[in-house]
Parts: sequence; C-alpha cells; structure tokens
Amino acid sequence: MPTKDCGVLPSVPTWSAETTQTQSSVSPPPSVQLLMEATQPVAAPLPDDEPDEFALPKISDPWEPFNRAMFKFNDGFYTIVLRPVSHAYERGVPEGGRHGLANFFENVKFPVRFVGDVLAGRPTRAAQETGKFVLNTTVGFAGLVRVSDTVPALADVPTCGVGTALAVWGLKPGPYLVLPFYGPNDVRDTFGLVGDYYLLPVNWNSFQYVRGYRWQWNTAIETLDVIQSSPGTLRQYDDFLKSALDPYIAVRNAFLQYRENAVKK
Repeated sequence: MPTKDCGVLPSVPTWSAETTQTQSSVSPPPSVQLLMEATQPVAAPLPDDEPDEFALPKISDPWEPFNRAMFKFNDGFYTIVLRPVSHAYERGVPEGGRHGLANFFENVKFPVRFVGDVLAGRPTRAAQETGKFVLNTTVGFAGLVRVSDTVPALADVPTCGVGTALAVWGLKPGPYLVLPFYGPNDVRDTFGLVGDYYLLPVNWNSFQYVRGYRWQWNTAIETLDVIQSSPGTLRQYDDFLKSALDPYIAVRNAFLQYRENAVKK
C-alpha cells in the first residue's frame, strides 16, 4: 500500500567550494544574491562631529632631543636641590604657616590674573579677581587668609594669565618646549611668561625707592616663592611619574592636556 510522504521537505540547492570548482559557470539565482547582500552586517558610521573625550591634543614636539635633555637636567635639579629644600621647608614650617605663605603669594599675583582676564575679554572674571584681592588683602590680613573661599561668587575662579589671553586671541601653542628649571611649556606660553613676569609686583622695582634697598630683596622674595610652592609641585610631578613607562611623554602629555583644558574654562 503506497504511503504518503508528509515529513520530507523539498530540497534546496546549495553552493559549495566543490560545486564552484566543478561548475564554475553556475551562480546563485538573482533573488538569492539579493537576500545574501541584504543580510550582510553593515557597520554603522560614526558621526564626524562626535567629540572624543579621551583624545589627546595634537602634539608638536620637533625639539624632542633638546626637550629630553632639559627634562633630564630638571629632574636632576629637582632630586639634588629642590627636593631636599622642600623637605626641610615642610619639616621646619608648620602647616598653618605654609598655607598662609601660599595664600599670600597667590594674592600678590593678582595683577597677572586681572590683566589676563581683561586681555581675554572676560570682564566678569576680572571683577571677581578684584573682589578676591580686596577681600583677602583687607579681611584676610594681607592675603595670609583666603577669605574669598567662603564667598561662593569668588571661590574657584579659573586662573588666567597672558598666555591664556594669547590663546583666546587665537594664537596657536606652537611646539612643545621644556625650559631649564621651569619645566614643561610651549612657545605661546613662553611669551606669556614674559608678560606675567613684568606684571608681578616684585618686578616693578618699587623697592628701589625704599631706603636701604638691595637687589637681594627681590631675589629673596622670588626664592621664597619657589620654596613655598615646591611641595605641591613635586607631589604633582611624582604623581605623573608613578606608573609612566616614559616619564618625559607622561609629563608632556599631562601638561598639554592641562593647558588645553585651562584655555577652555
């Protein structure tokens, strides 16, 4: 008795490497080709204007051999000279005294920040810097106490200088440059340092009108500023070097990223 075959599906032709070799003239029907093309995975294109938060700024370092030599020189200076002086300063001066000295020197540098904000076209920040200076100089005992931190409108005002103003004007940073003793910089901020230098009150030659003035006064004040800022500077420097395979690259990239973010604030 004939039986009805209900469980067998109609066969579907397949194409394999062997079939292709024996029947090179045979190809899938057009409908199958369209189906195969339609089912191929397609990568979604990324928007061209999507920002990359992890991207490093473009690095121009044509003077790398010189910069590496200066980096090595500065590292030796930090190790042999600045680090022992910094440790002695921290051991010899109480924490309260160190904070007061740091606040004083920050307050004295008000002209640098004020002129930088004015040149950058930021009148609101210039007014905030003026308010900080007046408040800290009067109520804060000549800047030893940073009373402005208790006023929300005057707290955490981004620092500005001539270099930042040049960046706002559109001047590119130029090649990376390591300065002896000072450390990482770029060409634009090097010119900015010159402007900052002449804006510091200690460099206005105002002491020359004081009876008994000696040039050593200026040198002593500038040296004290370097010493009081050295503990924080060295801690930041050490943080960069902790896990760095190439300390020079680590410091360079960190500085360039910091300056790029500072200009945008």
